[in-house]
Amino acid sequence: MAVTKKEFADRMAENGGITKKAAYKAVDAFIETIMDYMGEDEKVMFVGFGRFEMRTFKEKKCRNPQGGADCIIPEHKKMRFYASELLTDRIEELERED
Repeated sequence: MAVTKKEFADRMAENGGITKKAAYKAVDAFIETIMDYMGEDEKVMFVGFGRFEMRTFKEKKCRNPQGGADCIIPEHKKMRFYASELLTDRIEELERED
């Protein structure tokens, strides 16, 4: 199940003891700020959580599975998140508790 932005902001308000309105603004500001840095090709690192960065994928040849025609996927960039070891360990702990 995926968590929506609204659900995330509601939980953030609950956990942070702030109003829902303030949490929605904070989530929007966080997303905008990450997008700004990604547009500048900067890495955004949160110690103990992970890092966001843009990766460049080279042009590659592929085949359309529906028609079988050859095609080329041009060079492009994608944002990636890399979880820190601390975050990975915490998630594994939570999974063991279930």
